[in-house]
Amino acid sequence: MAISAGTGGSKPADSSNRVARSTVIVMGGLTASIVFGFLRQRVIALRFGTGAELDAFTAANGVPELLFTMLAGGALAFAFIPIYTQLLTEGDDTESNLLLSRVFNTILLLIGGLGLLLAIFAPTLVRAPWGVGPHFSHEIQALTAQLMRVLFISTVIFAASSILTGALHAHQHFLLPALAPSMYSAGIILGALFLSPQLGIFGLAWGAVLGAGLHLLIQLPGAWRFRMRWRFSLGWGDPLLKSVAVLMAPRVIDLLMARASIDWINANIGSGLGVGRVSALRYAFQLMNTPWTLIGTAIGIAVFPTMSALAARRDVAAQRRALSGALRAILTLALPAAVALLVLGEPVIGFLFEGGEFTQQSTDLVYYALQFYVLALLSQSVLEVVVRAFAAQKDTLTPLIVSFFTTALNVFLAITLARSFLDGGLEHGGLALANGIAVGVEALIGLTILHFRWGGVDARRILINAFKAALAAGTMGAAIYAFALVLQPGRLMLLLGGAATGAVVYVLTALLLGLQEVRTLPVSILRGLLKRES
Repeated sequence: MAISAGTGGSKPADSSNRVARSTVIVMGGLTASIVFGFLRQRVIALRFGTGAELDAFTAANGVPELLFTMLAGGALAFAFIPIYTQLLTEGDDTESNLLLSRVFNTILLLIGGLGLLLAIFAPTLVRAPWGVGPHFSHEIQALTAQLMRVLFISTVIFAASSILTGALHAHQHFLLPALAPSMYSAGIILGALFLSPQLGIFGLAWGAVLGAGLHLLIQLPGAWRFRMRWRFSLGWGDPLLKSVAVLMAPRVIDLLMARASIDWINANIGSGLGVGRVSALRYAFQLMNTPWTLIGTAIGIAVFPTMSALAARRDVAAQRRALSGALRAILTLALPAAVALLVLGEPVIGFLFEGGEFTQQSTDLVYYALQFYVLALLSQSVLEVVVRAFAAQKDTLTPLIVSFFTTALNVFLAITLARSFLDGGLEHGGLALANGIAVGVEALIGLTILHFRWGGVDARRILINAFKAALAAGTMGAAIYAFALVLQPGRLMLLLGGAATGAVVYVLTALLLGLQEVRTLPVSILRGLLKRES
């Protein structure tokens, strides 16, 4: 597999197999979560379509998600895993459990206090000109604020669960954390099926609370297995806890800007573009998020502990190889996925969601946004590895500085591109395009910095592989289009036959072009699954 690196005395092949095995476990768990996610969205689509109530739920969910991402999601993982991994490497169980407890207690206090404060001011967060629903009707604004208060409960539970996720990743255990998102979707499905008939859209909100609880419960056996022990200790004078806080602070601000430029801006501007636009953006984002999660996130999660270990050993050459291999693997998979979304996106949306309250007009709104989100699929997937390369070196400040510029770029592009068609804009498609461009610029700046820092990032090889993958993906897209044009199949046959035809054409074309990853990826994943830890 292209994701290879040497770590100290271990052989490069051992690290490659470890990352390959971890990647396939993560991908498997995330595949299950995506299946549950689509089932969840199908149930939601049938009940609520792209109506005003779902607009309110989508907008309301943005603030709790932002709070979670800032304090207990990506920011915490990036700061906590390198330090916790170092303690595990040194074999100090007492110190590792103490740090875990102090991080756990501190994060719950912070997120609980901030959640309560934001719940009190929920109406302002919705109605203010800078809020998440300033252009909604007064009735929908009130509904959005009420939903937001319920969803803050799930945020607190998610905080506890996410800390366990980071600790399990540090122990090189990926199975239970990968299955946890399926439990969250299961909770929302139960809420939609059994609570929504009586509670309406509030059934989804309480389903999210239930899902968060299931997300936490499924990871508890892993905590027991690795002898994680909770202690009632804050230890705010602990140097290790301070190190986590120092690493975390820039990432909190970075993620605040990143999530705000997606959820907050989409809700703020989208609320004035007409009913259904906020919901359509969310559906499209989740569809784009499927390959992004399976490819960029899965590879990023799997390679991060290895990159952290390499950074701790200051093995720059191995870090360079790991980064290059991860990016080549991502582009080999993400480019055909992007083309597939372009040519098969409309029948996918119709097949998955149409029915009940989700009409052909809903499909058109979602597909329009999805076409622009294709660029974000590529840029977000690449960024998953780039930001982890910095985090592995315990450098969260550099990505923050870059993010100040790219967030400003995203806001400017969103305001410029998301005007109405009559004013020469792209409406809600402009919001998706703005995000893709801004994140792409962020990833390129990060790679440029790493190039100068490491004396190169194997850019020539990455670009050559990307060019070959793009050619193969373009050929694949043409083959799928020809399949649809000549045979004119029904929606289901187009999806099955077109996807199969496209996959065969992509692999064959990639092999003819000499794209090595098409051969090495499956082999390395298989070896990683079969080879035991040395």
